[in-house]
Amino acid sequence: MSVQEDRIAAADRLTDVLARVVGTATHPSGLVTVTASAVGSLKHVRIQPAALNQGADAVGRLVVETARLAVDAAVQTSYNELAKSLGDSMAMAIEDFAGPSPFARKAEAEPEPPQAAPPPVPQPPRPHTPPAQAQRPAPPWAGQQTSAPRSRPAPPPEDDDDDDFFADPFRGQRR
Repeated sequence: MSVQEDRIAAADRLTDVLARVVGTATHPSGLVTVTASAVGSLKHVRIQPAALNQGADAVGRLVVETARLAVDAAVQTSYNELAKSLGDSMAMAIEDFAGPSPFARKAEAEPEPPQAAPPPVPQPPRPHTPPAQAQRPAPPWAGQQTSAPRSRPAPPPEDDDDDDFFADPFRGQRR
């Protein structure tokens, strides 16, 4: 078998592998699980009955968010298959051309989430006292004099250029 035939056979195998690659993701709430291909076709959607209590719009958002996660997982798996078949350097070159994998983009774009603040300490209730009637200061625009209305800018001067010169391109050239 020649080198060319080996490459064609490897490309065919890689095409078959990439066509079968799917990613599965479960929404963080656990209410929806989606399996999708790297090109975005949904293979399987599973919705827990508890999700239906949230209404149609909420279920739609859950499915779309989870489908995006499943497609990202399938794309990442595709990159991994490319690296196994073509080698890391070729997969990195393809990644440079096509863009980083979804998980690499997320790692670059999303900083570490901030630590959750501790819950506030409950304060004992205070007795209600009516607020003192304090006078509010006047807003900054109160009491300002309005200026006279501005006059409009002068219109541009009329065009005194003789544009009709171009009406007859043969002026002065006829015999």
